[in-house]
Amino acid sequence: DLPRTFPGHPWLDTPEGHAALRRVLVGYSFRDSDVGYCQGLNYVAALLLLVMKTEEDAFWMLAVLLENVLVNDCYTTNLSGCHVEQRVFKDLLAKKCPRIAAHLEALEFDVSLVATEWFLCLFSKSLPSETTLRVWDVLFYEGAKVLFHVALAIFKMKEHELLLTHQVGDIINILQRTTHHLFDPDELLTVAFDKIGFMTTNTISKQRKKQETEVMKELDLRLRRLNSIRTDEK
Repeated sequence: DLPRTFPGHPWLDTPEGHAALRRVLVGYSFRDSDVGYCQGLNYVAALLLLVMKTEEDAFWMLAVLLENVLVNDCYTTNLSGCHVEQRVFKDLLAKKCPRIAAHLEALEFDVSLVATEWFLCLFSKSLPSETTLRVWDVLFYEGAKVLFHVALAIFKMKEHELLLTHQVGDIINILQRTTHHLFDPDELLTVAFDKIGFMTTNTISKQRKKQETEVMKELDLRLRRLNSIRTDEK
């Protein structure tokens, strides 16, 4: 993944940049063997490397993010935490943007098609770097619920266009085009907090607990089916 992380960047996409990123990611894999390395962390660590003074500072900021700011198990083998976040986001979209949610459901569009990358990369692969760093400022200050605010804001900002779509591909194109051109962080954060409205950490935690049981059941069923297939093949 190293050469695919911000390709073309004058420092990151060099042998020196690749080596620094490798050291941070390998270092963290030793710190937390349950996480090890998960795709998405390369973008997060790379952006931290660009703004921190040293590799060690980037390493510790990555540790703080994964261990204190984000929910557990987002980057473990089965991505259970990420699956939970996707379900919570879908519920919040239905509550905060009901017209959009109903339209997406009618088109059989799964929000995880775009939101998984947002949540795993913390928007670093989708938003311009300057905007991402403003989002991260709030993320470190207020916690993981900020990711929901920002994700909802992206849908809210393009509500009119999204309601006119008739194909899944059109939805993805609109959202990708929107995120790649969100150069004004003030505009995004104003929508995220003023137009989306207040959401308490306690409320989101309750929704996470509600979804966690179902997610773990599905992942367990998927694992048992996989093991059954492997046994039949042997």
